[in-house]
Amino acid sequence: MEDKDNEKNIANESSNTENKKLENEDIKVEENRDTKETSNDNGEQKKESNEVDSLKEELQTSNNKLVRLQADFLNYKARTEKEKFATYSNAVADVAKDMLPIIDNLERAIESADKNSSDEVKNFNNGVKMIYEQFLDILHKKGLAEIEALDKKFDPNFHSGIAFEAVDDKEEDTIIEVFQKGYVVNEKVIRPSMVKISKK
Repeated sequence: MEDKDNEKNIANESSNTENKKLENEDIKVEENRDTKETSNDNGEQKKESNEVDSLKEELQTSNNKLVRLQADFLNYKARTEKEKFATYSNAVADVAKDMLPIIDNLERAIESADKNSSDEVKNFNNGVKMIYEQFLDILHKKGLAEIEALDKKFDPNFHSGIAFEAVDDKEEDTIIEVFQKGYVVNEKVIRPSMVKISKK
């Protein structure tokens, strides 16, 4: 009987040993699984962190491009507005310059008719004055302005001196007579005033 008990004990011990081995193996497998899962989680977090950093960098690059594009557009808009105004001003200046002889002739006609005492000529002259004033009004609205000259200090940027006269009661380089009116369009001289200048 002892042999049977011994055999049972040996079988139980062997069974217990195998159970312990199996438990140890199960624990090792679970530990390996946990380690793998932890390393997988760390790998995924690293990957996600890299993706986030990459997306932030792309966003910053896109924002920088957008800011540059907006600045370029604003510069382009300002430049085209400036060019548009310059083109318009030059066109108005060219047309006004071509009209100056007509203005001069109308002024001469009005001045000559004012000297005539006939009622018929005066009535005709009033009509010419109205046309002249309308004509000038249109040109003024487009930027034409007469250069002030009489009794002003001579300025070579706006005046052309064609005669000099010694005058005691005027300061030197004062304009004492205007032979032909000068004009500017939007501050650009299209014809300087032809003037006589005082000298001491």
